[in-house]
Amino acid sequence: MTKKTYLYIDGTNLFAGQNELFGPKKYLSFSNFVIELNKIVKIDKIYFYASYLPTTGHLASKYKKLAVIESLFYRDVKAMPKLEFYKGHRSPTSGKEKGVDVHLAVDIIKHAFEGKYDQVAIVTGDADLIYPLEIAKGLGKKTYSFFLPNRFSLELAYKTDSSYV
Repeated sequence: MTKKTYLYIDGTNLFAGQNELFGPKKYLSFSNFVIELNKIVKIDKIYFYASYLPTTGHLASKYKKLAVIESLFYRDVKAMPKLEFYKGHRSPTSGKEKGVDVHLAVDIIKHAFEGKYDQVAIVTGDADLIYPLEIAKGLGKKTYSFFLPNRFSLELAYKTDSSYV
């Protein structure tokens, strides 16, 4: 019997991490990234959660150059087959992301209870997402965590069955 694996990606965290690694003029090839993850565990479906940097309003000038590369990266992400892209929003005053982590966490739990996957994998550096993985694990799901080297959460790594940098 083949185990079905769903991958949940904190896309804003992934984009910020790659920006720290590569700078604002380059971005990760998302399809190559997924190919590498598939070498570890076969991924059947991807859920990607992100919000775009502000391109209008008083914060737009601060993020203008980065917003261009972000848009190119997310376009590359959306081209991936078997991927659902959840577009969150940002606070108009602070520019901070709102609601994306909650949506990601609820989907992990909802899909676990619905029996949609046997194994769950996550790409994030955010320890706030430990609890939904603990629930999935409590329901008998195998858990994986993947990290960029500059977005590593030791606590999250210890809570999952397998973790990779």
